[in-house]
Amino acid sequence: MATPAEIRATIDQYVARFSAGDAAGWVALFADDARQEDPVGAPVNVGHDAIGAFYETMLALGGPQLSFVREPIILGNEAVVFLQAVSGEGPTAALLPFICDHMTFTDDARIASLQAFWDPASMTIGTA
Repeated sequence: MATPAEIRATIDQYVARFSAGDAAGWVALFADDARQEDPVGAPVNVGHDAIGAFYETMLALGGPQLSFVREPIILGNEAVVFLQAVSGEGPTAALLPFICDHMTFTDDARIASLQAFWDPASMTIGTA
């Protein structure tokens, strides 16, 4: 089983690589057969190709920047990660103020599954 420190390192890289536009590096954090559902209720992306296509869509929408809104909670091979996302600047900037990601991890600290919980109604424009 991965240690809490190894899982935290993966979470930190998840945020850093996503925000940096590092598609290949971000996708590499996921297990080959990982499942990603963002937001919960959306079709599930399975595997690197589908997860990479999701990320490319995010880049095309303005490349959101992720940041922590509080420290992750890590228990065993699972974590709950609290984030916000900002895309763009000024009057057209979009802010999603609270995202709660539930992640599970493989023994080598890669992301096995991710479910992103967020409310589309909480998004604001022009306040970031």
